[in-house]
Amino acid sequence: MGIALFTSKTFLFLVSLIFLAASVGLAYVGISTIVTYKQYEDLLGNMYVMLPSVIILAIAVVMFFIAILGCCSTTQESCCGLGCFMFLISIIFAAGVAAIILGLVYVNKINPELEKNMDNLYKKYSGADVQSSTVDFIQEQLQCCGRKNYTDWEETDWYKNNKSLPLSCCKKNAQDCQRVIGQIKDIYTEGCEPKLETLIHQVLRYSMFVILGFAIVELFAMISMCVISCRPARHTYHLL
Repeated sequence: MGIALFTSKTFLFLVSLIFLAASVGLAYVGISTIVTYKQYEDLLGNMYVMLPSVIILAIAVVMFFIAILGCCSTTQESCCGLGCFMFLISIIFAAGVAAIILGLVYVNKINPELEKNMDNLYKKYSGADVQSSTVDFIQEQLQCCGRKNYTDWEETDWYKNNKSLPLSCCKKNAQDCQRVIGQIKDIYTEGCEPKLETLIHQVLRYSMFVILGFAIVELFAMISMCVISCRPARHTYHLL
């Protein structure tokens, strides 16, 4: 067995094991991104933002089966198995590239959509409906108050009618929180929109870097499969 063939087989076997572990990791990344989207669904609105995460989940499922196929095909040097392995990895590679492109395209569309939806939610805040619960959840989780900052509440019907900020603007350790604009000691002062934008961009960037890393591994795996598939045919000699 030549050095190139041995190296390619070893690399492919390791890639198969990496795929097995990575399928679990990718599933976690995809589910985490979808959960993040679901938490802020009322603000993001456009479901296309979730496309990269759906693609990641699909890749994770396919990668699990590819890992099993890769281990068996590599050890047995099965041309049919390696052909299927090559075909499936090519699909994943293409899907990964598509996910990166979609992520780059839609990451720039998040901010306008987010700004419009947040403005609408804050204006309609009543403290007693599902959309109001979304605002409270965001403010508590991100430790923020208002869209750009806490003074944004002055322009809302809620503040004009109640002369106070929502309870979710109060800091967690605040005692006897005075929910008024002039008393900032016990309330969050940073706006939610910048924090939410940063969170979503971080999740998308993390997802794209993960996909890019696996795309590089897949590229080397395809090269290794070509080396194994193109090995010289074995000849059997018979005594005359």
